[in-house]
Amino acid sequence: MTALEFLNTLRPAIPMSAEKPCIEMSNGELRRQMKQGAVLINGKRVLDCTLMEFPVTSLVFFPNSVKRRTTII
Repeated sequence: MTALEFLNTLRPAIPMSAEKPCIEMSNGELRRQMKQGAVLINGKRVLDCTLMEFPVTSLVFFPNSVKRRTTII
């Protein structure tokens, strides 16, 4: 299972879109966020094609942002 597939299984728990507030983040936007380092899984930056390592102990979106930081696990 890739990181993108894993994150899609967590919908609607992933953060809302930054481009269109109150709408779920699209796959394209999620890929862009991953490429920019805005998603950490188990403390590591991942790309959409990265194979997942289980168990997942932490999942953080926007780790460098004070306002948007979201910790799911």
